Amino acid sequence: MTSIHLDRIRSDSSSNRTRKVGSVVHQALSQILQTCISDPRISRTTITEVELSKDMKHARVFLTSTESRDVLQASVDHLNRAKSYIRHCLSDHLELKYTPALRFFADDLPSRSARVLQLIDETAKLSEKAQ
Repeated sequence: MTSIHLDRIRSDSSSNRTRKVGSVVHQALSQILQTCISDPRISRTTITEVELSKDMKHARVFLTSTESRDVLQASVDHLNRAKSYIRHCLSDHLELKYTPALRFFADDLPSRSARVLQLIDETAKLSEKAQ
């Protein structure tokens, strides 16, 4: 496995550094889910966002899936049960003082966004018919 070096991520702003490290953690976790976890339950799962705490010791990982909401929740539950193994894999990928503790969550933002776009389209069509 290759390590991701964080030497280039130096910044005066801790929130900027947290955001950049979160991005690196996101990339590493995506790679881990593709290569280290060979479970078909998570094959259609995508990481949408990683939020790191200010001290970078905790990470909230948001996931979405092309499958149904129930399948996504089952994937999230499975990943939460495997989070210690995933954290171990993450520590092999990153060179951080602390490897963040992981918690996985279903991200319903994509489905909500799709619903909002659908409502906008329906409103536009109704508006055109009214004119």
